[in-house]
Amino acid sequence: MTIHIRSAQTGDATTICTVIRRSITECCIDDHHGDAGLMEAWLRNKTVANVETWLQDTEAHCIVGDRDGATQGFGMSRGDKVLLCYVTPEARFTGLGKALLQALERHAIAQGLSTLRLESTRTAEAFYRRNGFLPTGPAVQAFGLQGLPMAKETR
Repeated sequence: MTIHIRSAQTGDATTICTVIRRSITECCIDDHHGDAGLMEAWLRNKTVANVETWLQDTEAHCIVGDRDGATQGFGMSRGDKVLLCYVTPEARFTGLGKALLQALERHAIAQGLSTLRLESTRTAEAFYRRNGFLPTGPAVQAFGLQGLPMAKETR
């Protein structure tokens, strides 16, 4: 298995959108419990047009993770905050998510940032804890779902 992390390009938007939507619908069942209304709210802004907008945001750092030649992950940060980190169901537990997160962390360090923050889903909490993130406060609500604020010192 070969993992390659690279900068996301506008031409990746459709594939990135598919990665995100599949990850949410197929991997995040502990969060949405198959509730169609929750999934609809969560997926509402996960469109190709919105992904294209994210990729054109000059303040955002957008990367894709290719595994064995196929794009199976996406990560995005802005400043000291990880906004998105998703992998396809078949890429879970292969090291791709960790590689994406480490690349986002290296970018933060290169920008002189000492802390990286995020809001974790229930599904991803153990993943983020394994990668050095710790809760920083009580859970918050977004899209009708719970998000746990977490942070990691980068130095």
